[in-house]
Amino acid sequence: MIKETLETIAQWVNGTIEGDQATEVKGISFDTRKISRGNLFIPFVGERDGHAFVVDAYQKGAVAALWQVDSEANKPEGLPIILVEDTLVALQTLASVYLQQVNPKVIGITGSNGKTTTKDMLANVLATTYRVHKTQGNYNNHIGVPFTILNMPYTTEVLVLEMGMNHAGEIAVLTKIAQPDIAIITNIGEAHLEFLKSRGGIADAKLEIAEGLTAEGVLIYPDDPLLTERLMGNTPFERQHFGVSENNAIYPTAITALMTATEFKTSLTANTEFHVPIVGVHNVYNALAVILAARRLDVAADEIKAGLAIVDRTADRLEWIDGTKGIKILSDVYNSSPTALKAVLETFAQIQSDRRKVVVVADMLELGAQAPMLHAGIADSLTPAIDEVFAYGPYMSYFSEAAKSLLSPEKVHYFTDLTKLTAALQDSLVGDELLLFKGSNSMKLNQVVAKLTDEASSN
Repeated sequence: MIKETLETIAQWVNGTIEGDQATEVKGISFDTRKISRGNLFIPFVGERDGHAFVVDAYQKGAVAALWQVDSEANKPEGLPIILVEDTLVALQTLASVYLQQVNPKVIGITGSNGKTTTKDMLANVLATTYRVHKTQGNYNNHIGVPFTILNMPYTTEVLVLEMGMNHAGEIAVLTKIAQPDIAIITNIGEAHLEFLKSRGGIADAKLEIAEGLTAEGVLIYPDDPLLTERLMGNTPFERQHFGVSENNAIYPTAITALMTATEFKTSLTANTEFHVPIVGVHNVYNALAVILAARRLDVAADEIKAGLAIVDRTADRLEWIDGTKGIKILSDVYNSSPTALKAVLETFAQIQSDRRKVVVVADMLELGAQAPMLHAGIADSLTPAIDEVFAYGPYMSYFSEAAKSLLSPEKVHYFTDLTKLTAALQDSLVGDELLLFKGSNSMKLNQVVAKLTDEASSN
């Protein structure tokens, strides 16, 4: 993590010191609940003025703080501070300069789905050969990316940054801070249609990641017409795309979907079979992007294979859990979008099992005016391999009506109350079912999963 004197930091952010300029800072924090001794505390002016917590930050171990000159809070006397015009801009500038000091190879990852999985896969693969630092948790926005950079050890050789967004222009800010050597777009889905209006708008927003690419950089992206048409002609960076067909830089030549893992071979590594301990054929395509990035950094095929084989599952993302009465739950309730739900339904249907397959789905959010149509369209992904469907949430009413025309009506159950959904599920289970749970996080399907697993653990 960053370890510099107040004098150096003030120079980097063009600030003015009040207090001992020799004070040494070790790391940063913007949350007084997570202060470590020696931190530089960074308050922000928003709905609540973070400057009001500066004294508390010092009491908990911070040794200095930034201070925005137009803050209306009372500036503490006798405590080391750096006066700046804007604390957020200062944080981002500090991260950018520190990144130049450490000078690792930088890989930025964005996309509608699969960012976190791809980030974790890539970090594991690169760690076989390099000293790697990566985004932790959901620190992928205008504050989280600088925070990740500033917590990077000085010995880091490769930095893997996840870049999230809700609105146009946000990725552009992040990529200009990070200046990636390699930029990855995992896919273009429908997430954030509410703000970006169309998949074309989403493609434009994701392509902002290329704005920060270095002159020798490469953009790795899926074989999607929305991206292909926007990248026609010359670009100042190299391009490599992945997908199903043979016209891609890499494509799968064999895929085996297992209950708890996925195995595949690729056009670039014909003699190597990769094993990823994550459910879902769609994760093969995340892995293809990883392979392209790893090869760019001269990681051998055997090392790529070893790194992919030890990828950890993220909680609530395609995670198998034992439930009541002997059921098995495939929980994917962290987030949801039409692209992601279709992929998971396809994966669930392909699992070879004699058990009954039950799907539990909840609303997908931030889809704007197209939400009813997109929810109804998901029903086309249902196959005879699905035995029963439970749907929850206002928008899932459109899905339920469409599903009844594909499955018999008695197999489709719709709810507007989470408690009633839970009770109906519990009553319907006879044991040994496979259940898939998929929905946006705020729909709280995790509470239903917890209810079904808590009963199992108490038996």
